[in-house]
Amino acid sequence: MTLFKAKLILIISICLGILTIPSLALSQTSKDNFIQGFLRINRGEDAQAMPFFNKAIELKPDYFEAYMMRGATYMKLGDFMNAIIDFDKALGLNPTMIKAYNYRGFCYLEKNDLTRAINDFTKVIELQPDYANAFESRAYAYSLKRKYKQALEDYDQAITMNPEYHEAYHHRAITKLAMGDTSNAILDFSKAIELKEDMAQYHNDIGVVYLNLKDTKTALKYFSTAIKLDENMAVAYLNRGKAKLEMGKSKSSCKDFEQAVLLGNTEAKDLLDAYCSIEEEVPSDKSEEPEEKK
Repeated sequence: MTLFKAKLILIISICLGILTIPSLALSQTSKDNFIQGFLRINRGEDAQAMPFFNKAIELKPDYFEAYMMRGATYMKLGDFMNAIIDFDKALGLNPTMIKAYNYRGFCYLEKNDLTRAINDFTKVIELQPDYANAFESRAYAYSLKRKYKQALEDYDQAITMNPEYHEAYHHRAITKLAMGDTSNAILDFSKAIELKEDMAQYHNDIGVVYLNLKDTKTALKYFSTAIKLDENMAVAYLNRGKAKLEMGKSKSSCKDFEQAVLLGNTEAKDLLDAYCSIEEEVPSDKSEEPEEKK
């Protein structure tokens, strides 16, 4: 799962799960069906919530909150097209629903419709100019569209509004890398780690930068930290194996490639086949710092 998708699920879960409502008996009113659906969302029963939202809309066709909630549930279930249809309906009934624009923007991102995503996040900003998340989301869309200047401007604005916005630092670092600004990218990666040191992805990504700079010892440290934070992070095993291979630690690198393969990484399989028939490990520099234990 990508970092962005993980973030998307978290945002939806928070927005849909902020209330605790006692159980109600099934009713024929639109409101009570809406509440029954909401209850199931709170319990993580997303698919089971859908019939109640369907019934609420059937009984009250102009129930824009029900369209909004059903659309958000479609998002959680990965059905972005039906989510967009419901958000369209909700906005047709209530054109000022900030969440509907925001969520629809995420759906367009998932469908790689970047222009529409940018338009929706822009609408959110127009309706709520102090919403840092909307600037960060629009920046992400601009970056995917390779409009890096606009992306940086939005990331800067998001960070100005929220100086502890670690995702914005992380994504801004990736944009700076794409622009060839490696030094400032490292500063942003480091700031993201300072703000959210338990995020394995951040350690892996800065490790890749150091690996590309041929600073394999520093890269190895970051990949090992990523693995310590997330033992199932296949790409971190892959990258640590590459760093070890660069250092002449063939047997140890092969163990990491094997683990990455077990976790489903296909690139590691190619490296395993290419480099892991060596029986003896090439001696490494004895002055090298001992490898961090997992």
